[in-house]
Amino acid sequence: MNRRHFLKFSGASIMATSMLQLGQALANTDAQDEDYKALVCVFLYGGMDNHDTLIPYDSDSYNTWASHRSSLLSQYTTKRTIANLNPINTPSRFGTRSFALAPELSGMANLYQQGKLAIVGNVGPLVEPISAEMVKQKTAKLPARLFSHNDQQSTWLSGQTEGAQFGWGGLMSDALVTQGLAEQTPFNAISTDEAPLWLTGENTFPYNVSGGEAATIRALDEFDNNAQLIAHFSAQNHSSNNLLQKDLAKFMNDSYTANEQFNNAVANTEVSLPPFPTTPLAMQLETVSKSIATRTELGTKRQIFIVAMGGFDTHSGQAQSLPNLQSNIDGALVAFNNAMESLNLSNNVTLFTASDFGRTLAINGDGTDHGWGSHHFVMGGAVNGGTIFGDVPVSELDHDFDAGGGRLIPTTSIEQYAASLGQWLGLNDTSLSQVFPNLSQFSEPLSLFK
Repeated sequence: MNRRHFLKFSGASIMATSMLQLGQALANTDAQDEDYKALVCVFLYGGMDNHDTLIPYDSDSYNTWASHRSSLLSQYTTKRTIANLNPINTPSRFGTRSFALAPELSGMANLYQQGKLAIVGNVGPLVEPISAEMVKQKTAKLPARLFSHNDQQSTWLSGQTEGAQFGWGGLMSDALVTQGLAEQTPFNAISTDEAPLWLTGENTFPYNVSGGEAATIRALDEFDNNAQLIAHFSAQNHSSNNLLQKDLAKFMNDSYTANEQFNNAVANTEVSLPPFPTTPLAMQLETVSKSIATRTELGTKRQIFIVAMGGFDTHSGQAQSLPNLQSNIDGALVAFNNAMESLNLSNNVTLFTASDFGRTLAINGDGTDHGWGSHHFVMGGAVNGGTIFGDVPVSELDHDFDAGGGRLIPTTSIEQYAASLGQWLGLNDTSLSQVFPNLSQFSEPLSLFK
């Protein structure tokens, strides 16, 4: 082989090897991303009005719905006329009925139409499948303390009324570690909310992040030589034979170390996200997005997050407050979807909504009262979007799933809803039955994912 042929052959070999190595590196990156999954809970405190979120769109159903709420509907600035609604594709099983989203949810309606968002109809706490007749005859086993805010928030987050110790998000995180799908890290369960029950497991503890960063002791920055103060506040050199003091010192040291790791990871990770609105919910989801962007630095393959928004207890002034709340949800979820797509993680991250309960179809003048079942959203690239799972009872009174005043008796249990999310994260049947011991009372989890 002469020199020219040798150089040509060597150059081609080097190029081929480099391209192969590059391809393997990209494949490894893709494999890492494919192995990463995050679940984001958006909890809407107060009880979101399901009847004014998913609205009947065919003429007959719309007219019936509007007749029950005529005096309330007249108070809205943006009228809930058919022309102002956001129609969505409706599965054929609903026959002549069709649906639309509220005027303020146009962005979410577009995501639904694009197949990036699905609706789960009439979800709520159940002990067993029941009907209005069973409730009327008092033969139904009912969940405890229905219509109580604190208890139903706890029931949604843990399966038990107020005072529960563990949430199903935290227990799922425990199970993922047990199954070998995740390592035990402080960053497996992150909260931007002050009530982190959902994230608490036997071995999983909620890690709180606010304003895009973990807690810091800012006073330490005022000192040039603060090593001794850092050692004090982080209990680095604490020594004691007192078991309580030892546990507290370890907790302080672990917390300080984790906060340093988290803030350094965020500060040293270059990420350019699409703009988020400046609403509280959107800013929480921006924090979640930045946390997800640092997943490699934080060493976690499975993460669960909870963000929250209040104001949905619309007993009065609903026409003035609900549209703004819905607009905030819409802007925040659209921005979060854009952020996940910009990170090429749309298929790896699923967002879902939850709330205390729905509300009554009947009105009390200028608001609505506590309901039971409600409609919720699931969003992400892995979701079987553009469809409605479960049932959407008719917008009438005194039907088979009306507990009174248009309070919907759930047709899909929280366990079915939650277990389908757990399946997507990778929980096997054994883990699902441990996390959701009442799951066997109901049919299979929903087929929410592709």
